[in-house]
Amino acid sequence: MLNTKECILETALRLFASKGYEAVSVSDIAGELCITKGALYRHYRNKRDIFDTILTRMEQHDAEHAEEHALPDKPVEEMGNAYRSATAEQILEFSRTMFRYWTEDGFAANFRRMLTIEQFRNPEMGKLYQQYLSSGPLAYLTDLFSGIGLQDAPEKAARFYGLMFLMYSVYDGAEDKRTVSLELNRMLKKNMGFLKDGETVPDRNAERVVIRREQERDYRDVENLIRESFWNVYRPGCQEHYVIHCLRNDPAFVPELDVVMEKDGRLIGQNMFMHAVIRADNGREIPIMTMGPICIAPEFKRMGYGKQLLDWSLKRAAELGCGALCFEGNIGFYGKSGFVYASEFGIRYHGLPEDADASFFLCKELLPGYLKEARGEYAPPEGYFAAERNPEDFAAFDAQFPLKEKQVLPGQIF
Repeated sequence: MLNTKECILETALRLFASKGYEAVSVSDIAGELCITKGALYRHYRNKRDIFDTILTRMEQHDAEHAEEHALPDKPVEEMGNAYRSATAEQILEFSRTMFRYWTEDGFAANFRRMLTIEQFRNPEMGKLYQQYLSSGPLAYLTDLFSGIGLQDAPEKAARFYGLMFLMYSVYDGAEDKRTVSLELNRMLKKNMGFLKDGETVPDRNAERVVIRREQERDYRDVENLIRESFWNVYRPGCQEHYVIHCLRNDPAFVPELDVVMEKDGRLIGQNMFMHAVIRADNGREIPIMTMGPICIAPEFKRMGYGKQLLDWSLKRAAELGCGALCFEGNIGFYGKSGFVYASEFGIRYHGLPEDADASFFLCKELLPGYLKEARGEYAPPEGYFAAERNPEDFAAFDAQFPLKEKQVLPGQIF
């Protein structure tokens, strides 16, 4: 149930959307809610205060949507790297999300209608209309298209956003609104080739694959995905799903690199990063990162999705200033993305005897020359040992998931 302050806000915006901002008074809003003006004034100073709160809400929603899709939320002058790291898939999914937001979300839809009504008679509303619905999104798409290297980005952005802009009006007047949304999705998907400068996309790669930041609503699905992917691989059962559950609250956790992969809206992969250090023999501490758990759903393994997710993650880590990565993995797979044995840089694994097999211990420079004088020792962040150090908590956590048989299998290392 909405509280009174929220009810006032949503009722006011609904009235602004139907009658226009100037035509609605505080008395109208209070009357619609069957409260006194005095009761309204306990929450908002005046009508302008209500309007300013609406604007603040819309600004927050803008930033949240950009973050959810791992896209920049500031001008290109401030976030150039983020514009360059965007992908066509992210832009397409973001566009679909924004269309649903502006048409299906009651708050946003009423805000759009209010601006449409008032744009020609109120200069401030006209500027807001441009910012949110016209020149603003067009400029944003132009910068995104330029960032991913499209030629003639302004023209392509105009064609692409022009389609969405038209469909807002079509949606408003349609009896079957769901059909309009589906048709827009079809047309946007058809534009995948246009977003790739006319490159023909093979049918097997035409499905929608999105890499985005993990959200709180994803946590249990991600943990279950990890559990399914790692079950009986390195040990009977697995611990990795509990590890990521704990790492999200670890000081070394890198939230900007906590990502998931979706195929046609289904969660099929994830990766995450942690801050770490190399303690060099000369006494320096060299900041690096480590990675994982990283996984792909079992039924989608060996289809290229894992390398796609890995390479995207490494590129993003480099853009965030990560100089190098140490990781435990199989050189047969990770070597395809530039990992080498950490021993090539003179980096040792903490606690491992000199004559022990260290072929599991890999490293990759993300900034050339970063590890030039990095000879020393690496130890995994303490958070990775959460299950061993809290066995009772781990057992209680794992008991929340469906029962699975633990098996001792060849190749397990624990």
